[in-house]
Amino acid sequence: MEEFKPLEPGIVRWYNCGPTVYDLMHLGHARSLVAFDTIRRYLEFCGYTVRYVQNFTDIDDKMIQRAHQEGRSIIEVAEDNIRYYYRDVDRLNVKRATIHPRAMLHIPHMISMIQKLIEKGYAYESNGDVYFDVRKFANYGKLSGHKLEHIAHETEDAENPNKRFPADFVLWKSKKEGEPSWYSPWGEGRPGWHIECSVMSMTYLGDTIDIHSGGQDLIFPHHENEIAQSEALTGKPFVRYWLHNGYLNINSEKMSKSLGNFITLERLLEQYSGDVIRLYLLMTHYRQPINFTKEGINQAKVTAERLLNIILLTKMYSKEVTEVSELSDLDKQLLNDIDRAKKVFMESMNEDFNTSNALAAVFSLSKQLNTYIRKVDIVNPEVMKKANAFFDDIRNILGLFENLDQYAKLDIITKLVKLLIELRQEFRKNKNWAMSDKIRDFLTEAGITLEDTPKRVLWKLTKIN
Repeated sequence: MEEFKPLEPGIVRWYNCGPTVYDLMHLGHARSLVAFDTIRRYLEFCGYTVRYVQNFTDIDDKMIQRAHQEGRSIIEVAEDNIRYYYRDVDRLNVKRATIHPRAMLHIPHMISMIQKLIEKGYAYESNGDVYFDVRKFANYGKLSGHKLEHIAHETEDAENPNKRFPADFVLWKSKKEGEPSWYSPWGEGRPGWHIECSVMSMTYLGDTIDIHSGGQDLIFPHHENEIAQSEALTGKPFVRYWLHNGYLNINSEKMSKSLGNFITLERLLEQYSGDVIRLYLLMTHYRQPINFTKEGINQAKVTAERLLNIILLTKMYSKEVTEVSELSDLDKQLLNDIDRAKKVFMESMNEDFNTSNALAAVFSLSKQLNTYIRKVDIVNPEVMKKANAFFDDIRNILGLFENLDQYAKLDIITKLVKLLIELRQEFRKNKNWAMSDKIRDFLTEAGITLEDTPKRVLWKLTKIN
């Protein structure tokens, strides 16, 4: 395992490949966004200042095709889908990037970069198109492990007569009928996809960045081509650490719009809360594939409900003013459990951001807290404050249940529920079962379930999407 050391101490320069905004976000996009948002949050928790740049690709073949289908301009298509992007990912608690650059606004910078690559002998013009000459870049294939002789046969437009070598990739495309175009030294046209990310990364983060991330499917050719054109231009290393998330599959097949087997975030958010979806995605290590199933996300919903309720209980008891003279054995045991959970959580996140193992520590502590609350005669508020502080940290790092007020106005609801529980206990004491049941039924209808335990009556929320 390689130790992470940013180029500048305390500062992390990070570029994440963002979406092509020709349609709504799907769950595969969410997988990538949540994974890297969580890693960013953890780095910030550890004290780093993270300069996080995530682009919007608003000019490419898919954008043009969708604009033609809808009879609109690519700008109109982009504007709508960027607005929908923010609407959906905000509900996943994904933080905004430091900057969200749009490719179309950086075309002059792309033309300048292409000119310099031609001057350096790494690129050439051919009938209005400009291509990068991969054979001129000695380390081409170093990220993906692809060999030039194999790449040449696998390239989609290998027979393109404008190219010197089948694997050469396009930097500038000459104008075609019905397509948007910009003036350049090679005639009217538009940039290729790969040059867009290199330009936006270097514009906002410099020649060398600490982290570059994206989906596993971007390793080749997109990220390989970014490395080639960027390092050919500057003579410096382009990226120090690469992060790639695994595929999100449906029926063991990669989810993608081209295959038509995708689930939009919009549709999924109608059925599940952003916290449930986020937890579901974090329960698998970011590099591993996820095979989406209804059963899996429904189990995540149950897990989210349990976790939220223990967080709410912990927060409630940490605000109690009960005087406890000394720690009981159960208090001491729980304090040890909290320390152990923190240790395992941090160790897991330090080992390639293993959220799966980190969450296992959180779930284990949740069970121990549940047992503690049911066993002790007096819930120690000082012990619960320590547990609450731990949960506050993990909520911040994992981006879960960030706004507890959306689930419960704690100070108000807690007092009202406690009053109703006390009234119910009085009715039970006087064997007024009708009123006792009426209070229970009322709370159940409001989304609050009561649990009678030997030590006390507990309550939990049951209405989480």
